[in-house]
Amino acid sequence: MSESSLDAGTSPADDLADAEHRRRPLFAAADQLRFAGGGTAAPYAVAAEIGEHRHGERSRAQALGHLTRLAAREQPSIALAGLREALGQGLDDRSRSTLLAMVAAIAARTGHPDADALLRDAGTAHAAAGDNSSARHLALARAARSLSHGDLPGADAVLAALDPDAWVARPEATSIRAERILVHLGLGRHQDARSATAADETASPDILMSGRLTALDGLRMVAVGELPEAGALAVTTLGSGSTDLGAEVRALLVAVIAEVHYRRGDHDAARAVLRGCLRERRWPDSTMWTPAFCVAVRDPALREPARLLDRVVADLHRSVRSLLPVPQFGPRLVRAAMAVGDARAARRVTELVELVATRTPVPLWHALAAQTRGLRDRDPDALRSAVDGLRTTAARPALADALLDLANTPRLRPTEAWDAAHEAAALYARIGAPGDQATADRRCVELAATPRHRPPVDGAPRTGIGALTPAEERVAEVLAAGATKKEAAGTLFVSFHTVDTQLRSIYHKLGIHNRMQLVRAWDRYKARIG
Repeated sequence: MSESSLDAGTSPADDLADAEHRRRPLFAAADQLRFAGGGTAAPYAVAAEIGEHRHGERSRAQALGHLTRLAAREQPSIALAGLREALGQGLDDRSRSTLLAMVAAIAARTGHPDADALLRDAGTAHAAAGDNSSARHLALARAARSLSHGDLPGADAVLAALDPDAWVARPEATSIRAERILVHLGLGRHQDARSATAADETASPDILMSGRLTALDGLRMVAVGELPEAGALAVTTLGSGSTDLGAEVRALLVAVIAEVHYRRGDHDAARAVLRGCLRERRWPDSTMWTPAFCVAVRDPALREPARLLDRVVADLHRSVRSLLPVPQFGPRLVRAAMAVGDARAARRVTELVELVATRTPVPLWHALAAQTRGLRDRDPDALRSAVDGLRTTAARPALADALLDLANTPRLRPTEAWDAAHEAAALYARIGAPGDQATADRRCVELAATPRHRPPVDGAPRTGIGALTPAEERVAEVLAAGATKKEAAGTLFVSFHTVDTQLRSIYHKLGIHNRMQLVRAWDRYKARIG
Protein backbone atom coordinates (compact mmCIF):
# COMPACT_ATOMS: atom_id res chain seq x y z
CA MET A 1 0.00 0.00 0.00
CA SER A 2 1.42 3.39 -0.94
CA GLU A 3 2.19 6.22 1.45
CA SER A 4 -0.42 8.37 -0.31
CA SER A 5 -3.15 5.98 0.69
CA LEU A 6 -2.05 6.28 4.28
CA ASP A 7 -2.19 10.04 3.99
CA ALA A 8 -5.70 9.71 2.60
CA GLY A 9 -6.84 8.24 5.91
CA THR A 10 -6.74 4.45 5.54
CA SER A 11 -5.88 2.65 8.77
CA PRO A 12 -3.29 -0.13 9.18
CA ALA A 13 -6.15 -2.54 9.83
CA ASP A 14 -7.84 -1.53 6.54
CA ASP A 15 -4.60 -2.02 4.61
CA LEU A 16 -4.08 -5.41 6.20
CA ALA A 17 -7.62 -6.47 5.31
CA ASP A 18 -7.08 -5.33 1.71
CA ALA A 19 -3.82 -7.28 1.50
CA GLU A 20 -5.56 -10.35 2.88
CA HIS A 21 -8.29 -10.04 0.23
CA ARG A 22 -5.72 -9.99 -2.57
CA ARG A 23 -3.85 -12.95 -1.10
CA ARG A 24 -6.88 -15.11 -0.37
CA PRO A 25 -6.79 -17.19 -3.59
CA LEU A 26 -3.08 -17.93 -3.06
CA PHE A 27 -3.62 -18.93 0.55
CA ALA A 28 -6.56 -21.15 -0.41
CA ALA A 29 -4.42 -22.89 -3.02
CA ALA A 30 -1.62 -23.40 -0.49
CA ASP A 31 -4.08 -24.88 1.99
CA GLN A 32 -5.39 -27.25 -0.65
CA LEU A 33 -1.84 -28.38 -1.34
CA ARG A 34 -1.39 -29.13 2.35
CA PHE A 35 -4.68 -31.06 2.61
CA ALA A 36 -3.63 -33.07 -0.47
CA GLY A 37 -0.42 -34.14 1.25
CA GLY A 38 1.82 -31.51 -0.28
CA GLY A 39 3.07 -30.16 3.01
CA THR A 40 6.42 -29.05 1.61
CA ALA A 41 4.89 -27.57 -1.56
CA ALA A 42 2.52 -25.23 0.31
CA PRO A 43 5.25 -23.05 1.89
CA TYR A 44 7.09 -23.15 -1.43
CA ALA A 45 4.08 -21.65 -3.23
CA VAL A 46 3.61 -18.83 -0.72
CA ALA A 47 7.35 -18.05 -0.67
CA ALA A 48 7.40 -17.92 -4.47
CA GLU A 49 4.74 -15.21 -4.35
CA ILE A 50 6.76 -13.25 -1.80
CA GLY A 51 9.79 -13.56 -4.05
CA GLU A 52 7.90 -11.88 -6.90
CA HIS A 53 7.89 -8.57 -4.94
CA ARG A 54 4.64 -7.60 -6.66
CA HIS A 55 2.78 -6.22 -3.65
CA GLY A 56 3.50 -3.87 -0.79
CA GLU A 57 4.96 -4.33 2.65
CA ARG A 58 1.73 -5.34 4.32
CA SER A 59 1.08 -8.00 1.71
CA ARG A 60 4.53 -9.39 2.42
CA ALA A 61 3.77 -9.43 6.14
CA GLN A 62 0.46 -11.21 5.51
CA ALA A 63 2.16 -13.85 3.38
CA LEU A 64 4.83 -14.41 6.03
CA GLY A 65 2.07 -14.81 8.60
CA HIS A 66 0.42 -17.48 6.47
CA LEU A 67 3.76 -19.25 6.17
CA THR A 68 3.89 -19.29 9.97
CA ARG A 69 0.46 -20.93 10.14
CA LEU A 70 1.31 -23.46 7.45
CA ALA A 71 4.43 -24.51 9.38
CA ALA A 72 2.49 -24.74 12.65
CA ARG A 73 -0.06 -27.10 11.12
CA GLU A 74 2.54 -29.64 9.99
CA GLN A 75 4.73 -32.21 11.63
CA PRO A 76 8.22 -30.84 12.36
CA SER A 77 9.92 -32.83 9.59
CA ILE A 78 7.52 -31.52 6.94
CA ALA A 79 7.62 -27.96 8.26
CA LEU A 80 11.43 -27.92 8.24
CA ALA A 81 11.62 -29.36 4.73
CA GLY A 82 8.99 -26.94 3.39
CA LEU A 83 10.60 -23.84 4.88
CA ARG A 84 14.04 -24.87 3.67
CA GLU A 85 12.70 -25.24 0.14
CA ALA A 86 10.97 -21.88 0.47
CA LEU A 87 14.31 -20.24 1.29
CA GLY A 88 15.39 -20.82 -2.32
CA GLN A 89 12.63 -18.68 -3.83
CA GLY A 90 14.52 -15.47 -4.53
CA LEU A 91 13.39 -13.86 -1.28
CA ASP A 92 14.51 -10.41 -0.27
CA ASP A 93 16.94 -10.31 2.64
CA ARG A 94 14.31 -9.36 5.21
CA SER A 95 11.97 -12.18 4.23
CA ARG A 96 14.86 -14.60 4.16
CA SER A 97 15.89 -13.61 7.69
CA THR A 98 12.33 -14.26 8.89
CA LEU A 99 12.23 -17.73 7.33
CA LEU A 100 15.63 -18.57 8.81
CA ALA A 101 14.27 -17.62 12.22
CA MET A 102 11.20 -19.85 11.65
CA VAL A 103 13.47 -22.78 10.81
CA ALA A 104 15.58 -22.10 13.91
CA ALA A 105 12.47 -22.00 16.11
CA ILE A 106 11.25 -25.43 14.93
CA ALA A 107 14.75 -26.87 15.33
CA ALA A 108 15.03 -25.46 18.85
CA ARG A 109 11.61 -26.81 19.90
CA THR A 110 12.51 -30.35 18.84
CA GLY A 111 16.10 -30.33 20.11
CA HIS A 112 17.65 -30.51 16.63
CA PRO A 113 21.45 -30.91 16.85
CA ASP A 114 21.88 -27.97 14.45
CA ALA A 115 19.62 -25.66 16.49
CA ASP A 116 22.45 -23.48 17.82
CA ALA A 117 24.02 -23.12 14.37
CA LEU A 118 20.64 -22.24 12.85
CA LEU A 119 20.06 -19.66 15.56
CA ARG A 120 23.41 -18.07 14.79
CA ASP A 121 22.61 -17.97 11.06
CA ALA A 122 19.22 -16.43 11.77
CA GLY A 123 20.78 -13.88 14.11
CA THR A 124 23.38 -12.91 11.52
CA ALA A 125 20.73 -12.54 8.81
CA HIS A 126 18.56 -10.41 11.07
CA ALA A 127 21.45 -8.17 12.05
CA ALA A 128 22.28 -7.61 8.38
CA ALA A 129 18.84 -6.96 6.93
CA GLY A 130 16.11 -8.05 9.31
CA ASP A 131 12.97 -6.21 10.30
CA ASN A 132 10.41 -6.41 13.10
CA SER A 133 8.99 -9.67 11.74
CA SER A 134 12.33 -11.45 11.80
CA ALA A 135 13.03 -9.95 15.23
CA ARG A 136 9.85 -11.52 16.64
CA HIS A 137 10.54 -14.91 15.07
CA LEU A 138 14.14 -14.79 16.26
CA ALA A 139 12.95 -14.06 19.79
CA LEU A 140 10.52 -16.98 19.59
CA ALA A 141 13.39 -19.19 18.42
CA ARG A 142 15.60 -18.09 21.32
CA ALA A 143 12.77 -18.66 23.79
CA ALA A 144 12.22 -22.12 22.28
CA ARG A 145 15.88 -22.95 22.79
CA SER A 146 15.68 -21.88 26.44
CA LEU A 147 12.58 -24.02 26.95
CA SER A 148 14.19 -27.06 25.34
CA HIS A 149 17.05 -26.72 27.87
CA GLY A 150 14.74 -26.21 30.86
CA ASP A 151 15.67 -22.55 31.30
CA LEU A 152 12.22 -21.14 31.99
CA PRO A 153 13.45 -17.80 33.44
CA GLY A 154 15.52 -17.27 30.29
CA ALA A 155 12.52 -17.92 28.04
CA ASP A 156 10.38 -15.67 30.23
CA ALA A 157 12.83 -12.79 29.86
CA VAL A 158 12.93 -13.12 26.06
CA LEU A 159 9.16 -13.32 25.67
CA ALA A 160 8.56 -10.38 28.03
CA ALA A 161 10.05 -8.09 25.40
CA LEU A 162 7.42 -9.09 22.81
CA ASP A 163 4.05 -7.35 22.59
CA PRO A 164 1.44 -9.68 21.11
CA ASP A 165 -1.16 -6.89 21.14
CA ALA A 166 0.71 -4.70 18.65
CA TRP A 167 -1.15 -4.82 15.32
CA VAL A 168 2.09 -5.46 13.41
CA ALA A 169 2.61 -8.58 15.55
CA ARG A 170 -0.79 -10.03 14.62
CA PRO A 171 0.60 -12.96 12.58
CA GLU A 172 2.74 -14.09 15.53
CA ALA A 173 0.45 -12.97 18.36
CA THR A 174 -0.93 -16.40 19.25
CA SER A 175 2.51 -18.01 19.01
CA ILE A 176 3.82 -15.44 21.46
CA ARG A 177 0.89 -16.00 23.81
CA ALA A 178 1.20 -19.78 23.55
CA GLU A 179 4.88 -19.68 24.49
CA ARG A 180 4.12 -17.35 27.39
CA ILE A 181 1.41 -19.72 28.63
CA LEU A 182 3.86 -22.62 28.44
CA VAL A 183 6.34 -20.61 30.51
CA HIS A 184 3.63 -19.77 33.08
CA LEU A 185 2.76 -23.46 33.39
CA GLY A 186 6.40 -24.47 33.76
CA LEU A 187 6.97 -21.89 36.48
CA GLY A 188 3.87 -23.00 38.36
CA ARG A 189 2.06 -19.72 37.63
CA HIS A 190 -1.18 -21.48 36.76
CA GLN A 191 -3.45 -18.53 37.43
CA ASP A 192 -1.37 -16.40 35.05
CA ALA A 193 -1.68 -19.13 32.42
CA ARG A 194 -5.44 -19.18 32.89
CA SER A 195 -5.69 -15.41 32.58
CA ALA A 196 -3.52 -15.39 29.45
CA THR A 197 -5.74 -17.99 27.79
CA ALA A 198 -8.96 -16.25 28.75
CA ALA A 199 -7.66 -12.92 27.41
CA ASP A 200 -7.20 -14.46 23.96
CA GLU A 201 -10.35 -16.55 23.69
CA THR A 202 -11.87 -14.35 21.01
CA ALA A 203 -8.74 -12.66 19.70
CA SER A 204 -8.10 -15.00 16.79
CA PRO A 205 -10.68 -16.54 14.45
CA ASP A 206 -8.04 -18.96 13.19
CA ILE A 207 -8.96 -22.50 14.26
CA LEU A 208 -5.34 -23.59 14.49
CA MET A 209 -4.29 -20.69 16.68
CA SER A 210 -7.28 -20.87 19.03
CA GLY A 211 -6.80 -24.66 19.13
CA ARG A 212 -3.23 -24.24 20.41
CA LEU A 213 -4.43 -22.11 23.29
CA THR A 214 -7.27 -24.54 24.02
CA ALA A 215 -4.82 -27.46 24.18
CA LEU A 216 -2.55 -25.55 26.55
CA ASP A 217 -5.53 -24.69 28.73
CA GLY A 218 -6.36 -28.39 28.84
CA LEU A 219 -2.82 -29.11 30.05
CA ARG A 220 -3.23 -26.40 32.71
CA MET A 221 -6.42 -28.05 33.94
CA VAL A 222 -4.67 -31.42 34.09
CA ALA A 223 -1.83 -29.83 36.06
CA VAL A 224 -4.06 -28.24 38.71
CA GLY A 225 -6.63 -31.04 38.95
CA GLU A 226 -9.60 -29.64 37.04
CA LEU A 227 -10.06 -33.03 35.44
CA PRO A 228 -13.74 -33.06 34.43
CA GLU A 229 -13.33 -29.64 32.82
CA ALA A 230 -10.14 -30.70 31.03
CA GLY A 231 -11.74 -33.82 29.61
CA ALA A 232 -14.84 -32.00 28.40
CA LEU A 233 -12.80 -29.24 26.76
CA ALA A 234 -10.46 -31.64 24.95
CA VAL A 235 -13.21 -34.00 23.77
CA THR A 236 -15.29 -31.11 22.43
CA THR A 237 -12.35 -29.55 20.60
CA LEU A 238 -11.03 -32.79 19.13
CA GLY A 239 -14.52 -33.93 18.23
CA SER A 240 -15.34 -30.75 16.34
CA GLY A 241 -14.41 -32.49 13.09
CA SER A 242 -12.07 -29.71 12.03
CA THR A 243 -9.21 -30.79 9.78
CA ASP A 244 -7.41 -27.55 10.54
CA LEU A 245 -6.39 -28.03 14.16
CA GLY A 246 -2.84 -29.02 13.34
CA ALA A 247 -0.87 -32.12 14.25
CA GLU A 248 0.63 -30.79 17.49
CA VAL A 249 -2.72 -29.56 18.79
CA ARG A 250 -4.30 -32.95 18.16
CA ALA A 251 -1.44 -34.70 19.94
CA LEU A 252 -1.84 -32.49 23.02
CA LEU A 253 -5.61 -32.99 23.12
CA VAL A 254 -5.12 -36.78 22.96
CA ALA A 255 -2.76 -36.52 25.94
CA VAL A 256 -5.33 -34.54 27.94
CA ILE A 257 -8.19 -36.96 27.18
CA ALA A 258 -6.12 -40.06 28.00
CA GLU A 259 -4.83 -38.54 31.25
CA VAL A 260 -8.35 -37.78 32.42
CA HIS A 261 -9.56 -41.29 31.52
CA TYR A 262 -6.72 -42.92 33.49
CA ARG A 263 -7.28 -40.68 36.50
CA ARG A 264 -10.95 -41.60 36.47
CA GLY A 265 -10.17 -45.32 36.18
CA ASP A 266 -11.50 -45.65 32.61
CA HIS A 267 -8.46 -47.56 31.36
CA ASP A 268 -10.13 -49.10 28.33
CA ALA A 269 -11.24 -45.68 27.12
CA ALA A 270 -7.72 -44.31 27.64
CA ARG A 271 -6.17 -47.18 25.67
CA ALA A 272 -8.63 -46.67 22.84
CA VAL A 273 -7.56 -43.03 22.59
CA LEU A 274 -3.83 -43.79 22.81
CA ARG A 275 -3.41 -46.84 20.62
CA GLY A 276 -3.62 -44.83 17.44
CA CYS A 277 -0.67 -42.66 18.45
CA LEU A 278 1.67 -45.39 19.73
CA ARG A 279 2.87 -46.48 16.31
CA GLU A 280 6.55 -45.98 15.56
CA ARG A 281 7.38 -42.37 14.77
CA ARG A 282 10.80 -41.08 13.90
CA TRP A 283 12.34 -38.01 15.44
CA PRO A 284 11.61 -35.08 15.19
CA ASP A 285 7.94 -35.92 14.58
CA SER A 286 7.89 -38.14 17.67
CA THR A 287 8.43 -35.07 19.88
CA MET A 288 4.86 -33.92 19.25
CA TRP A 289 3.57 -37.08 20.89
CA THR A 290 5.85 -37.07 23.95
CA PRO A 291 3.07 -35.75 26.27
CA ALA A 292 0.80 -38.59 25.15
CA PHE A 293 3.64 -41.07 25.68
CA CYS A 294 4.15 -39.66 29.19
CA VAL A 295 0.52 -40.58 29.86
CA ALA A 296 0.81 -44.02 28.24
CA VAL A 297 3.83 -45.21 30.25
CA ARG A 298 1.65 -45.57 33.34
CA ASP A 299 -0.23 -48.45 31.71
CA PRO A 300 1.66 -51.77 31.57
CA ALA A 301 -1.16 -53.26 29.49
CA LEU A 302 -0.17 -51.19 26.47
CA ARG A 303 2.15 -52.67 23.89
CA GLU A 304 5.86 -52.66 24.76
CA PRO A 305 5.85 -50.12 27.62
CA ALA A 306 9.62 -50.48 28.12
CA ARG A 307 10.31 -49.59 24.48
CA LEU A 308 7.90 -46.67 24.74
CA LEU A 309 9.79 -45.43 27.78
CA ASP A 310 13.07 -45.59 25.86
CA ARG A 311 11.60 -43.45 23.08
CA VAL A 312 10.31 -40.85 25.53
CA VAL A 313 13.60 -40.59 27.40
CA ALA A 314 15.59 -40.28 24.17
CA ASP A 315 13.38 -37.41 22.93
CA LEU A 316 13.46 -35.65 26.30
CA HIS A 317 17.24 -35.68 26.23
CA ARG A 318 17.00 -33.63 23.05
CA SER A 319 14.41 -31.26 24.50
CA VAL A 320 12.73 -31.23 27.92
CA ARG A 321 9.93 -29.02 26.60
CA SER A 322 7.28 -31.75 26.99
CA LEU A 323 8.04 -32.13 30.72
CA LEU A 324 7.34 -28.50 31.52
CA PRO A 325 3.54 -27.98 31.48
CA VAL A 326 2.36 -30.99 33.54
CA PRO A 327 4.29 -31.50 36.82
CA GLN A 328 3.42 -35.18 37.26
CA PHE A 329 5.05 -36.27 34.01
CA GLY A 330 8.64 -36.39 35.30
CA PRO A 331 7.95 -38.45 38.44
CA ARG A 332 5.64 -40.71 36.42
CA LEU A 333 8.45 -41.61 34.04
CA VAL A 334 10.73 -42.50 36.96
CA ARG A 335 7.94 -44.55 38.52
CA ALA A 336 7.44 -46.43 35.24
CA ALA A 337 11.17 -47.04 34.87
CA MET A 338 11.44 -48.45 38.40
CA ALA A 339 8.43 -50.68 37.77
CA VAL A 340 10.15 -52.36 34.80
CA GLY A 341 13.55 -52.45 36.51
CA ASP A 342 15.15 -49.88 34.19
CA ALA A 343 17.48 -48.10 36.60
CA ARG A 344 19.26 -46.32 33.74
CA ALA A 345 16.05 -44.68 32.49
CA ALA A 346 15.12 -43.71 36.05
CA ARG A 347 18.51 -42.08 36.53
CA ARG A 348 18.35 -40.22 33.20
CA VAL A 349 14.89 -38.77 33.87
CA THR A 350 15.90 -37.79 37.42
CA GLU A 351 18.92 -35.96 36.01
CA LEU A 352 16.70 -34.11 33.53
CA VAL A 353 14.27 -32.99 36.24
CA GLU A 354 17.17 -31.90 38.44
CA LEU A 355 18.62 -29.99 35.47
CA VAL A 356 15.38 -28.06 35.07
CA ALA A 357 15.28 -27.44 38.83
CA THR A 358 18.82 -26.01 38.65
CA ARG A 359 17.98 -23.71 35.75
CA THR A 360 14.51 -22.89 37.07
CA PRO A 361 14.94 -22.53 40.85
CA VAL A 362 11.29 -22.34 41.91
CA PRO A 363 9.51 -24.42 44.60
CA LEU A 364 7.65 -26.52 42.02
CA TRP A 365 10.81 -27.86 40.37
CA HIS A 366 12.70 -28.26 43.63
CA ALA A 367 9.80 -30.46 44.80
CA LEU A 368 9.70 -32.46 41.56
CA ALA A 369 13.45 -33.03 41.71
CA ALA A 370 13.07 -34.34 45.27
CA GLN A 371 10.20 -36.59 44.20
CA THR A 372 12.06 -38.15 41.27
CA ARG A 373 15.12 -38.64 43.47
CA GLY A 374 12.98 -40.19 46.21
CA LEU A 375 11.35 -42.59 43.75
CA ARG A 376 14.68 -43.61 42.25
CA ASP A 377 16.43 -44.12 45.61
CA ARG A 378 13.33 -45.18 47.58
CA ASP A 379 14.21 -42.36 49.96
CA PRO A 380 11.33 -41.34 52.28
CA ASP A 381 13.09 -38.12 53.33
CA ALA A 382 13.25 -36.94 49.71
CA LEU A 383 9.58 -37.81 49.22
CA ARG A 384 8.63 -35.95 52.39
CA SER A 385 10.49 -32.94 51.04
CA ALA A 386 8.59 -33.27 47.75
CA VAL A 387 5.25 -33.38 49.56
CA ASP A 388 6.11 -30.30 51.61
CA GLY A 389 7.20 -28.42 48.51
CA LEU A 390 4.17 -29.38 46.43
CA ARG A 391 1.86 -28.24 49.21
CA THR A 392 2.92 -24.67 48.38
CA THR A 393 1.84 -25.01 44.73
CA ALA A 394 -1.44 -25.42 42.86
CA ALA A 395 -0.26 -28.75 41.37
CA ARG A 396 -2.77 -30.91 43.24
CA PRO A 397 -2.47 -34.08 41.13
CA ALA A 398 1.31 -33.97 41.56
CA LEU A 399 0.86 -33.56 45.33
CA ALA A 400 -1.58 -36.48 45.49
CA ASP A 401 0.86 -38.63 43.49
CA ALA A 402 3.73 -37.66 45.81
CA LEU A 403 1.66 -38.57 48.87
CA LEU A 404 0.89 -41.97 47.36
CA ASP A 405 4.58 -42.42 46.47
CA LEU A 406 5.39 -41.70 50.11
CA ALA A 407 2.76 -44.20 51.27
CA ASN A 408 4.29 -46.87 49.01
CA THR A 409 7.84 -46.40 50.30
CA PRO A 410 8.96 -49.64 51.99
CA ARG A 411 11.12 -47.86 54.58
CA LEU A 412 8.26 -45.73 55.92
CA ARG A 413 6.53 -46.42 59.23
CA PRO A 414 3.10 -47.95 58.51
CA THR A 415 1.26 -45.29 60.51
CA GLU A 416 2.88 -42.48 58.52
CA ALA A 417 2.27 -44.39 55.29
CA TRP A 418 -1.42 -44.76 56.17
CA ASP A 419 -1.74 -41.02 56.83
CA ALA A 420 -0.12 -40.25 53.46
CA ALA A 421 -2.33 -42.73 51.58
CA HIS A 422 -5.44 -41.42 53.34
CA GLU A 423 -4.60 -37.83 52.43
CA ALA A 424 -3.85 -38.87 48.85
CA ALA A 425 -7.26 -40.56 48.59
CA ALA A 426 -9.00 -37.44 49.87
CA LEU A 427 -7.13 -35.25 47.39
CA TYR A 428 -7.87 -37.58 44.48
CA ALA A 429 -11.54 -37.40 45.39
CA ARG A 430 -11.32 -33.62 45.43
CA ILE A 431 -9.91 -33.36 41.90
CA GLY A 432 -12.28 -35.89 40.35
CA ALA A 433 -9.91 -38.85 40.01
CA PRO A 434 -11.88 -41.85 41.33
CA GLY A 435 -9.54 -44.33 39.65
CA ASP A 436 -6.52 -42.99 41.53
CA GLN A 437 -8.62 -42.63 44.67
CA ALA A 438 -9.41 -46.34 44.54
CA THR A 439 -5.68 -47.10 44.30
CA ALA A 440 -4.97 -44.96 47.37
CA ASP A 441 -7.87 -46.52 49.26
CA ARG A 442 -6.49 -50.00 48.52
CA ARG A 443 -3.16 -48.92 49.93
CA CYS A 444 -4.92 -47.74 53.10
CA VAL A 445 -6.58 -51.16 53.44
CA GLU A 446 -3.25 -52.94 52.89
CA LEU A 447 -1.57 -50.84 55.56
CA ALA A 448 -4.43 -51.30 58.01
CA ALA A 449 -4.23 -55.08 57.57
CA THR A 450 -0.52 -55.42 58.19
CA PRO A 451 0.45 -56.69 61.67
CA ARG A 452 2.88 -53.81 62.00
CA HIS A 453 0.09 -51.25 61.58
CA ARG A 454 -0.45 -50.24 65.20
CA PRO A 455 -1.01 -46.93 66.94
CA PRO A 456 2.23 -45.14 67.84
CA VAL A 457 3.99 -45.94 71.09
CA ASP A 458 2.46 -42.89 72.77
CA GLY A 459 -0.95 -44.47 72.23
CA ALA A 460 -2.25 -41.84 69.81
CA PRO A 461 -5.61 -43.03 68.47
CA ARG A 462 -6.60 -43.19 64.81
CA THR A 463 -9.65 -40.98 65.41
CA GLY A 464 -10.31 -37.89 67.50
CA ILE A 465 -8.13 -34.85 68.12
CA GLY A 466 -5.20 -37.07 69.06
CA ALA A 467 -5.19 -38.57 65.55
CA LEU A 468 -4.45 -35.22 63.90
CA THR A 469 -0.98 -34.62 62.54
CA PRO A 470 0.84 -31.48 63.78
CA ALA A 471 0.02 -29.72 60.50
CA GLU A 472 -3.65 -30.67 60.82
CA GLU A 473 -3.72 -29.43 64.41
CA ARG A 474 -2.45 -26.02 63.30
CA VAL A 475 -5.11 -25.84 60.60
CA ALA A 476 -7.85 -26.94 63.03
CA GLU A 477 -6.80 -24.35 65.60
CA VAL A 478 -6.78 -21.46 63.14
CA LEU A 479 -10.08 -22.43 61.51
CA ALA A 480 -11.77 -23.06 64.88
CA ALA A 481 -10.76 -19.51 65.85
CA GLY A 482 -12.89 -18.19 63.00
CA ALA A 483 -10.46 -17.79 60.11
CA THR A 484 -11.52 -18.57 56.56
CA LYS A 485 -9.57 -21.18 54.58
CA LYS A 486 -7.92 -18.39 52.60
CA GLU A 487 -6.92 -16.57 55.80
CA ALA A 488 -5.62 -19.80 57.33
CA ALA A 489 -3.48 -20.43 54.25
CA GLY A 490 -1.92 -16.97 54.59
CA THR A 491 -1.36 -17.35 58.35
CA LEU A 492 0.27 -20.78 57.99
CA PHE A 493 2.20 -19.98 54.78
CA VAL A 494 0.66 -22.84 52.84
CA SER A 495 -1.60 -22.96 49.79
CA PHE A 496 -5.38 -22.73 49.93
CA HIS A 497 -5.61 -26.24 48.48
CA THR A 498 -3.39 -27.59 51.30
CA VAL A 499 -5.75 -26.13 53.89
CA ASP A 500 -8.75 -27.52 52.02
CA THR A 501 -7.26 -31.02 51.83
CA GLN A 502 -6.20 -31.03 55.48
CA LEU A 503 -9.64 -29.82 56.54
CA ARG A 504 -11.22 -32.81 54.81
CA SER A 505 -8.82 -35.11 56.65
CA ILE A 506 -9.65 -33.36 59.94
CA TYR A 507 -13.37 -33.86 59.35
CA HIS A 508 -12.79 -37.56 58.62
CA LYS A 509 -10.69 -38.16 61.73
CA LEU A 510 -13.05 -36.25 64.02
CA GLY A 511 -16.19 -37.76 62.48
CA ILE A 512 -17.69 -34.33 61.80
CA HIS A 513 -19.09 -32.59 58.73
CA ASN A 514 -19.00 -28.81 59.15
CA ARG A 515 -17.18 -25.86 60.68
CA MET A 516 -19.55 -25.47 63.63
CA GLN A 517 -18.84 -29.06 64.72
CA LEU A 518 -15.12 -28.34 64.41
CA VAL A 519 -15.43 -25.31 66.71
CA ARG A 520 -17.27 -27.38 69.32
CA ALA A 521 -14.79 -30.26 69.11
CA TRP A 522 -11.83 -27.89 69.44
CA ASP A 523 -13.44 -26.04 72.37
CA ARG A 524 -13.98 -29.33 74.19
CA TYR A 525 -10.38 -30.31 73.50
CA LYS A 526 -9.01 -26.98 74.81
CA ALA A 527 -11.19 -27.24 77.94
CA ARG A 528 -9.95 -30.78 78.57
CA ILE A 529 -6.27 -29.87 78.40
CA GLY A 530 -6.82 -26.84 80.59
